[in-house]
Amino acid sequence: MEIMSKKTVLDELLEEGEVFKPNEEEDKLLVSLLPEINLIVDNSIKTFVRSLLLQAKIFWKIPSSFSGRHHPIDEHGPGGNVLHTKRVVRTAQILSESYSLSIEEKDLLFAACLIHDITKGVAAYDGEEENFFYDPMHPYTVGPYVRKCQENDKKYASESSSSTLFLEEETVQSILRLVRCHLGPWSPVPETYPISFLDMIMHIADNIASKIHMIADTTLSEKDNG
Repeated sequence: MEIMSKKTVLDELLEEGEVFKPNEEEDKLLVSLLPEINLIVDNSIKTFVRSLLLQAKIFWKIPSSFSGRHHPIDEHGPGGNVLHTKRVVRTAQILSESYSLSIEEKDLLFAACLIHDITKGVAAYDGEEENFFYDPMHPYTVGPYVRKCQENDKKYASESSSSTLFLEEETVQSILRLVRCHLGPWSPVPETYPISFLDMIMHIADNIASKIHMIADTTLSEKDNG
């Protein structure tokens, strides 16, 4: 699958001598995911993802599994969703090398992995206490969240901050398509069953990352029995 790269507004700025310099204050907030964010080569996609993550306050607080029945146990507490995200990106990185994906394809895949669960949790308040609940439609609420962030960036983003505004809509939609596919056959909307090469890699990366504890337990059991 060949994806032709196109010049974006940010590319043109870079050609004119403007260098993409990540904001140090932003980096402090993104530190736990910076290695994964920096796998993205295209600066327009990178700053797009950074801006989305910086505005996703709930994302950083929630577990990966709200029921405690799924995902590795070390992801069940606060911040577990971030750990899961790291594992999904790393799994996708291995798969992308195995399937010899192009740089452009990898950028789309890594971006989708980084934001696939960005709206997984919903906040509710019981008096002054903040509680979080799982949103089963989260693959489809990422699109509206992106639009909200784009509006925020139009109003409040400075020249030195990451922004969602440098990325062409066609590329945004390609990333969102992968996000919508990450549940695979468990998707509540048939339109988003994996069809393409990248759709399936996105789903497999998420599925493998959520089963790491099962894979490890099986490996240990086999060694014990040997």
